[in-house]
Amino acid sequence: MYDDYPLSMHDFSLHDPFMLADRRTGLYYLYNANYFQYRSAEHGFGKSVVLYTSPDLKHFSEPVSVFDVIDRPVGAWYDDCDSPWAPEVHEWQGRYWMFVTLHARRDKPVRPEAGPDWYRRDRTVGEKRGVFVLVADTPAGPFVPVHPQSPTTPTGTMALDGTLAVDSDGSPWMIYAHEWVQLFDGTMEAIRLDASDLSVGRSEPSHLWAASEGVWHESDGDAPQGGWHGDFDSDRALRLIAEGSGGYVTDGPYAIRTPSGALVCLWTSYSKGQYILAQAISESGRVLGPWKQLAPLDYRDAGHAMVFRAFDGQSMLLMHTNMTRKDPNGRELVSHGIIYNVEATDGGMVLGPHRRDIDGIDNPDNDI
Repeated sequence: MYDDYPLSMHDFSLHDPFMLADRRTGLYYLYNANYFQYRSAEHGFGKSVVLYTSPDLKHFSEPVSVFDVIDRPVGAWYDDCDSPWAPEVHEWQGRYWMFVTLHARRDKPVRPEAGPDWYRRDRTVGEKRGVFVLVADTPAGPFVPVHPQSPTTPTGTMALDGTLAVDSDGSPWMIYAHEWVQLFDGTMEAIRLDASDLSVGRSEPSHLWAASEGVWHESDGDAPQGGWHGDFDSDRALRLIAEGSGGYVTDGPYAIRTPSGALVCLWTSYSKGQYILAQAISESGRVLGPWKQLAPLDYRDAGHAMVFRAFDGQSMLLMHTNMTRKDPNGRELVSHGIIYNVEATDGGMVLGPHRRDIDGIDNPDNDI
């Protein structure tokens, strides 16, 4: 029965994974960026989005490529300077839409737009980044860019990790990260999408929150309560932000509706040098908020989470481990998918038991 599904989840590395439970086909579709794990021609020479399928979350197929940046149309905005990042697939009006971050080399590096004086003076940005929306008739792809000549996000913005969020009135929006490399204090932004073509933006970006607003920063001692709000020239900023330090990161948004109709957004950042899974809530239920930051869910160097409902009705949270951790010899540890039961409550997301039976990780505190 399982000859077509020879793998378990812990057999392969995952980074920014996304699971689609498709009731039409009775299969789970696990999408992941191919960061040179599979370097063959049929896998885009390591620069592709790969798909694993599973009938039960315990047996997975070998990966197949469903999109790559090597074979791109004439006039495409993106190139092959990097692998696609953070693919996720949503069913919308009978079709399957992939939100994915793509990249392009700049003709000339540019300076950041914001941050401390030393950051804008010393840092350069050599790539462009944007979220594209691809489409397919089935979750198995292949996925095709609807408008390859331009991202859905603003072309001048270092944008990444776009996700679909449905507003309280049923309209589709994209929540995405405006990357810290351009701003120093990364932000979450949102644009309204065309309901008949999710690759088309129908509004200007709206600011949701900045990375430094995360509630842990005050206790970490690297930002005041409520964040910096662009005030990097104050005495406090000069005292708390060391010259040459990294910025404040927004990664991996994912929106979930609570029983009362509020909207919770999972997102990922860093605390004391390791990945942290954070969350924010819009009690109005609107994508535009206002948003309130909640206590983080996980501090164990895991993140970029999403939530799916298994065929038995259980809500599950999937993210990846080992964003920064290394073994005793200084080698980077492999990132794997890790799964928990999860519940959406009116106070935010609540993690339940770890699902070792699915992800094969013996100890969530130490995935080796």
